[in-house]
Parts: sequence; C-alpha cells; structure tokens
Amino acid sequence: MKIESVTAHAFGPLHDRTLPLAPGLTVVSGVNESAKSSWHAAIRAALCGDPSARHRPWRGESWRVAAMVSLESGEVVAVDRDLNDDSVPDVSRRLGLDRSSFTATACVDQAQLLTVLDAADGLQDHLRRAAATAGTDGTVEQALQRLTAPVEALKEARNRVREAETDLAVARREHTRYLELSAQARSAAAARARLEVHEHAASVEALASRMARITALQERFGDSPPSGIAAQEELARLVNRATAAWRAAPNPRVLTGPSAETLRHELDALPEAPVGETALDDELRVVASAYATASAVAAAHGERRPSPPTTAEPSVLRGLATRLDPAAGARLTTASIEVDAARVHQDEAAADAARTQVEADVAAARVQEIAMPNPFLRNALLALSCLTTLVGGLLILTDQHFAAAGVLVAALVAGVAGAMSRGNAPEREAAVVFAADQAATATEARGRLFSADRTLAEAEGQRAVAAEAARVHDEAVSGCAALGIPADRETLWRLANRAAWEAEHADLVSEVARTEKAIRVELAARGKADAAMSVPDLLVDYETDCKVRGRQALMAAQRPLLAQALADRRLAEATVAEAAAAHTRALNLLREAVKAIGRTGDRPEDLLRAIAEWQRDWDRLLREAEDERNAWAELQSLVASGTVDDLEATLSAAQTHHTTLVEAALRYAACDPVDPSLATSADSLAATVAETARSLPSVPDAEETLQTATAALAEVTAEVEAIDLASRYLTAARDKVHSTIAPALEETLRTWLPSVTDGRYVDAAVDAATLGVRVCTASDSWHQASHLSLGTAEQIYLLLRVALAQHLAAEPCPLLLDDVTVQADDTRTRALLDLLLQLSADRQIVLFAQDTAVAEWARERLGERDVLHELTPVAA
Repeated sequence: MKIESVTAHAFGPLHDRTLPLAPGLTVVSGVNESAKSSWHAAIRAALCGDPSARHRPWRGESWRVAAMVSLESGEVVAVDRDLNDDSVPDVSRRLGLDRSSFTATACVDQAQLLTVLDAADGLQDHLRRAAATAGTDGTVEQALQRLTAPVEALKEARNRVREAETDLAVARREHTRYLELSAQARSAAAARARLEVHEHAASVEALASRMARITALQERFGDSPPSGIAAQEELARLVNRATAAWRAAPNPRVLTGPSAETLRHELDALPEAPVGETALDDELRVVASAYATASAVAAAHGERRPSPPTTAEPSVLRGLATRLDPAAGARLTTASIEVDAARVHQDEAAADAARTQVEADVAAARVQEIAMPNPFLRNALLALSCLTTLVGGLLILTDQHFAAAGVLVAALVAGVAGAMSRGNAPEREAAVVFAADQAATATEARGRLFSADRTLAEAEGQRAVAAEAARVHDEAVSGCAALGIPADRETLWRLANRAAWEAEHADLVSEVARTEKAIRVELAARGKADAAMSVPDLLVDYETDCKVRGRQALMAAQRPLLAQALADRRLAEATVAEAAAAHTRALNLLREAVKAIGRTGDRPEDLLRAIAEWQRDWDRLLREAEDERNAWAELQSLVASGTVDDLEATLSAAQTHHTTLVEAALRYAACDPVDPSLATSADSLAATVAETARSLPSVPDAEETLQTATAALAEVTAEVEAIDLASRYLTAARDKVHSTIAPALEETLRTWLPSVTDGRYVDAAVDAATLGVRVCTASDSWHQASHLSLGTAEQIYLLLRVALAQHLAAEPCPLLLDDVTVQADDTRTRALLDLLLQLSADRQIVLFAQDTAVAEWARERLGERDVLHELTPVAA
C-alpha cells in the first residue's frame, strides 16, 4: 500500500493544505512550529481516524482530512474523513491490521520515543504492546472479545453499587443537612424576635425622653420667646466689620529686581522665531537609519562575494565539499601505526605461543619417558624378601649355614628390587604436574595469540576505512585542482550557493536604491533637493541648517518667558499699590469703630487692644442670648410634628406594641443565645428549609437500592470467576504470538543493527517469553537494549517497529516516522537514514525531522522515487 497524498482540510493549524508523498522515501523537514507533528497525525487520522483532541482545528468547527491511497492490487482508494462524525472504514484493514495494530507498528512519534528513552523498561513494554495488538493468532482476539462482556458487566455492577452507596450517603447527608437548617432557621427567628424587642425598646425610650424634654422646656418659657440684645447688635456689626477689614488688609511689600520698563526694553531686543525645522524629525531619522542600515548590509554582503569564479555545477561543488575530509590522512597514519603495533603484538604472541607449545610438548614427552611403577610387583618382591628371610632364619636354627646364607642373599636381592621399583614415582608425579602447568601456559598463549589476531584484523579494517576516506579526499582535492578552486569545504559551499548570493545581493542593492530614493523625497519635501550631492552630504547640509534655526529658535523661545515676567512685574506693582490703599482704608475703619464704642487710640495696636476689651464683655452677653435662642428653637422643633397629646398617644401605643413583641420573643426562650446578625437571614433560611423538605431524598429507598445493587454485584462476580479458566488459554495464545514474532525480530535486528550502529553491535537476541532484547558488541559482550545509551535504544526501537510492520502486514506497510533521529549522533543519523532509504525500495516511508543534517542528507541522497518537503513555520 502507498499513500499518494494527504489533504488537511481542517486539522490543527493546517487548513486546505495538501502534502504529496513519494512512493519511496519522503522527508518532511522544518523547524519547530512548522506543523510536522500535525502532518504526522493527519496521515494517521486519514488512514485510521480517531485523532487526539489536541489536533482539533485552531479555528472553525469543521475537522476533516482526506487521502489518496493505492494498493498492490492496483486499486486506488479515496478517503475523505469527517473527524467530528467519522463513519469511514479504516484503510489499515486492507493491510490485515486494525487502527490499534497499525499505530503500534507503522506509526512512530515523539511521545513514544520519549517513553522508550525515559522508562527503564520502555523498549520491552512497547514491544509487548505492539505484539499484543497485532498478534497473528486469531483465537486470542476472539477470546478477548468474549471476555469483554463479563468484565464490562462487572464494572457496571460495581459502579451501580458505588452509585447506590453514594446515593445513600447523599440521602443521609441531606437529611442531616435538613435538621441542621431547621435548627439554624429557628435560631435565626429567635434572633430576629429578640432584636425587634431590643430595637423597639430603644424607640420607646426615645419617645419618653422627648416627652420629658418638651415638658421641661414649656415650664421654662411658657408661650413667650426669649428677649434678645438687638440694640447693641448694630454696634457689634460695626466692630466686627472693622476688625475683619483690618485682618484682611494685606501688608504692602517692597519689590526687588528689574522694573517693568527695563523688562519691556529687553523684550523688544529679542529676534523673531525662525521658519523651518530645527532638528531632524523622527520620520526623516527613520528613513536615514534605514538607508544607512541597507548600505552597510549591502557593503558587508558584497565583501562575502563567493570567489574564485567557477563554471562548475552547484551539485558538483556540493559533492566535492561532502567528500573532502582533511582529517582522513591523519586517521590513515594513526590507523597504520595501530596496525604496525598490532602486528608486532601478534608476532610476539605467535612466538610466545610457539615457545610455550614446544615446552609443553617436551614436558609431555618427559612424562612418557618415565616408566609408571607397578605396585603389584613391588608388593610381591617385598613379600618374597620377607618369606625368604624367614626361611633363612629357620635354616640357621637347623645348622644349615651354607644354605641359610644363600637364602638370605636371595631375600636381600628381593628386598632391594622391591624398594627400587618405587623409586621413579615422585619423579613421574613431578613431571606430570610440570607438564600440566606447561599445557595451561600454552593454552593462555594461544588465547593471547587469538586476541592479537582479532586486534590486528580490526586495526587492518580501520586502516582500510581510513585509506578509503583518504582516497576519496584525494580524489576530491584533485577535482578541486582541476576546476581551479581551493580544496576548502566552506569555499565550495559558498560557490555552490553563488546563485542565492547573487539574488540576495541584488535584493540588498535594490533596497539601498529604494531607501536612497525615499530619503531624497523626504529632503525635497523639506526644501533640500540637489541631485549633484550624495545622500550623506545632503543629510549633513540639512542638519547644519536645522542647527542654525535651532539656535535662533532658542533665543526666540525666551520671548514668552520675558513677556510673562513683564506681565508678572506689572501685576506685582499694581498689587502693591492696591495693598497700600486697602491698609489705609482698614486703619480708618478701626479708628471709627473705637470712637463708636467710646474708646480712644491712635496706633493700630492701641486700637485693637480697645476693641478686644469691649468684645470680652460682648461675648458673655452673646452666649447667654444664644443659649436662650437654642432652647426656644429646640422646643419649637419638638412640638412641630404634633401636640403633646398626640405624643402621649403615640407613646402609649408604642408601649402596647412593645409588650406584644416581648410575648412573641418569649416563645424562643428555650433557644440558646445566637449571633444577632442571623436575624437578617431568618426569611431565607425558612424558605431554604421548605425547599429542602420538598426535594429531600428518602433514606429507606436508598438503602433498598443498595441491597439490590449488592445482590446484582454478587451474581456478576460469580460469572467473572467462572471465566478464570479462559485466561490460561489466553496466556498460551500470547506465548504463541511471542514465539512467532521473536524469531522475525531477531533476524531483522541481526541484519540491520551493524550498519545502523556503525559496526559497534553485530548480533541480537529476542527472548520469546518476555520479548526482552539483548545486543552483542564486536567483542562478544552482550547487553540489555534498555541499558544502552538513549540514541542506541531509540535506533533499536525503530528497527523493531520496522520489523513488526514487515512481519505483521499482509502487504508492504507504509512507515510514518516523526523525529526518530533526535538522539543519534551525525554518523548514526546518516547510517539510519541510509537504512531507511534502502528500506524504501519495497515500502513507502514518510520521515518527519527538524534536524538540518537530515535535510542536507536528503538533498544529497534522495532519488527519483523520493522527495524532500521543507516546511515553513505556521502563522499563529
């Protein structure tokens, strides 16, 4: 199956955009926020549906993707999926996979890689999950479907029990709340009754106090108002007016500084304000800054002109830059030195192995030369010696001395022969031990020789790689020399991008011309136009004119200040004149007032002293008269709202109502003292109690519902227990799936792992029981894949996913990979990309990446069946 194209009508930040996909390898490159992950999710959603809610469109309600898919049978399938109401069948079923198994095998996104890298057993868990969702044994899936209904029924029964328990708890809580609200409502009613008694008692007391005050004032005045002191009030007004005028009269002050006439002459000598600008305005300054910036950028860009000129094609220049490797010679020298050292070490190990083997052979031959003692012969000779000695002794006792001497000689010979038959045993044992030591030494020497041979082979391999790199570098240097260009990567890249530089330089020169025209227009609008002068000279000339006008404007700007100083001086002189006149008038009024009250004086202080003495007596009379007036006014105010009889009737009615309130409050005498602030909430609490009573749930009904749900849970639990036997069959089916998948994964890893890891790991094994993955280094050292570096774990995980897709799908399955090289170094990244390019020969692969090295690799390596899409950031 191959995906021809995907159209995101409304998906995340994408609207009405189409992404064509190549039949081989499609590389989609772009920086962050360029919608790479959104395209990855859109392709999966078009094939399988069920997207994440985080990919809903940024605007509008429509959520829709479409795709064109071609199958191996030649059939072309058009998919148009409305993700708000998805009823389109999954295209992944054409591969023999459902949406879960397709996601678990063919789709690799950033979140899955992060899980693999962060969790200790993430790789193994993901592999198990992929195998479980895409097992080839159909009976496992059927058994799982049969087990779903009882499990769901158990969940529903437990939920009903929890709901019944919750309803019972709610009913009891609501009943308790109802009782608490009733108590609060009664306490609020009691607080309101007591507060009404307290407030009405205060009003009754106020009425009684008012009645007593009216009675006292009527006894004081009767029906006649108090007499006043109107005869002397006119004299008091005269004194007060004179005193106020004296206090208000200002003291004349003495003016200093230049006079108004002097200031007028200075004002006439100032120049008029100039016509025109006195400084560069912001608009002209911005245009001038833009011109200076554009000129500087164009000049700097011109200094970076690619050189020397060449007619070579950009692709040729890029190829030469890629093959250049200045460090190749040094690596070849280092590799040669390592080969020589390894060969010397191998020669020494070979000589040592040969010497130790010869010594071991000599020791073994020595063991063969020493005869093995016969214990039976030795024992027989010793027994014969003892027997003949006994016979010789008997012959001596029988006086047969000659015969006894012969027998004793024979006994001596037998004894000596028996003793000598044991003489070579220690020597043979020592020779055997020495031969064993020499054999062990020879074995160790052969092991060292084997290690030296392997080290020499590895060093020669490294030297071959370095020699090939040096050869490629030398060919690239020769190519550069043939083209007449320096053998420098940076220079070659610049020459390859010369067309882009020339286009960019033309744009910069155009920008300089545009800004120059703009600044000339601005200067012409200000009366400064001279085509013979350069723009910088025009700016300097115009700025000089502005400075001259600025100095003139500065002098002219003093005119308002000087005019204001002249006006202030004139006002100050007029104010001093008015103050002197007011002071004279106030002094005359003081003299008239003192004369009117019958006192004497000439100086202002004598006049004021006389008035103060007269006012002390007058203040006492005023206070007494004021008290009389206030008391009479209070009486009139108290009787203004009604007669004394009306007030007595009101007081009597208030006392009767107070008695009624006290009786009502006595009904709540049993209530404890409460906060008076609760009185305001009495009505709302009463309404809440009534409303709660209408909607109060029944506690007995809730208890009966709980009993029914508990009985139903017991029945479902018995049914679930009955299916435990089926779980053993499911376990067996899972083991069968693992035993089917594990060999395929192991074979794929063993094939691809050396090239992806640059020869560091050469073998792999997958445990059929746990799907645990182990890899083997070139030195025969095995490691758990989950214990390796983040980049290696990521690469192994990717290879496993590719292997699963290859093993489980009915036909070649497309692979959707999102940023799968983020943890790999440059060497492994290129190796991984080369592998993906190789895999794309028989299956479609779509790779999303933000690494610029991936885009550079794609430009160099992609062929006719491949394509590179470079995305730009999506507008917010």
